[in-house]
Amino acid sequence: MPRVHTMFSRISAVVLLIGLASCGDSGSGIQIPGSSPGAVAAVTVSPSSASIQVGLTVQMAATLVDGQGNEVSGDVSWTSSDPAVASVDSGGLVTGLVAGTATITATINTISGGAIVTVVNPPTP
Repeated sequence: MPRVHTMFSRISAVVLLIGLASCGDSGSGIQIPGSSPGAVAAVTVSPSSASIQVGLTVQMAATLVDGQGNEVSGDVSWTSSDPAVASVDSGGLVTGLVAGTATITATINTISGGAIVTVVNPPTP
């Protein structure tokens, strides 16, 4: 019987060590359940709103963060909810085309964030 007890104790110790080793924290902050470090969990577009005149531009920027709140890098795709009002190029440069409002969205995988752009007519002289 002592032999079985010794073997059980050794197996228990190994399992305990493996469990403790897997609990290490490689980053700082709290991880959002279901997300992994480095995987994009949120996209924020800045500025969050802008007003430009027809024919002028505004540069948008996307900030990507993982489930722990750390900034990560990645390539986003840019779209406009109304390309007749405001177009956006692959670098996030928005051009006002006609007066109106459009939402500019940055997306990576299935995660996206947006900003409102209001296009106004230039003042008349």
